[in-house]
Amino acid sequence: MRVAAISIKKSIKRAKEFILGVSIIVVVQSFLGFYFATFFQDHPKLTKNLKLVGIIIFIALTIFFLGKGIQNVIQASKLETSDTKSKFSPFYQGITLSILNVFPIPYYAFLSLYFSAFIPDFFTPLVGIAYVSGVTLGSALVYVLYAFLFKKWENKISFFIKNVNFIIATVTGIIALFTLYKW
Repeated sequence: MRVAAISIKKSIKRAKEFILGVSIIVVVQSFLGFYFATFFQDHPKLTKNLKLVGIIIFIALTIFFLGKGIQNVIQASKLETSDTKSKFSPFYQGITLSILNVFPIPYYAFLSLYFSAFIPDFFTPLVGIAYVSGVTLGSALVYVLYAFLFKKWENKISFFIKNVNFIIATVTGIIALFTLYKW
């Protein structure tokens, strides 16, 4: 959502700087996730325990975002965005926010494990490079789409902004249920 705010308040060019900063960290995070997946593949008991921890985390996130969504509905006040100016350029904001967000590393690890079930010899260097490249380019593309679409429809996005917590709660709830079913 930060990239959307930058594209609306500043410009698409500044949003692209943010996306570049995010993409640099996504390369590192997806590589770490791929590397950890090779470790998890060799230790299946650890993977089973981590799935249980993941289920608990996703259930907690579902409850949290449902609570935030309900709180927003009860307050029913206008959503206001902060006009505080950052000392850092969008590039460094992208790097900083991506470093603080550590959830992608286990996500990329489990995504790698999922792909390895269908692709023989998934954990080879060439496939690893392709995986990291695909994750990075895919993430950048999604952020560019956010920047352009939110800029284009900035007056029509109130439904999404008002309901984003419910949307996130639904996604995390589905992931928790699916993981619980597979566990």
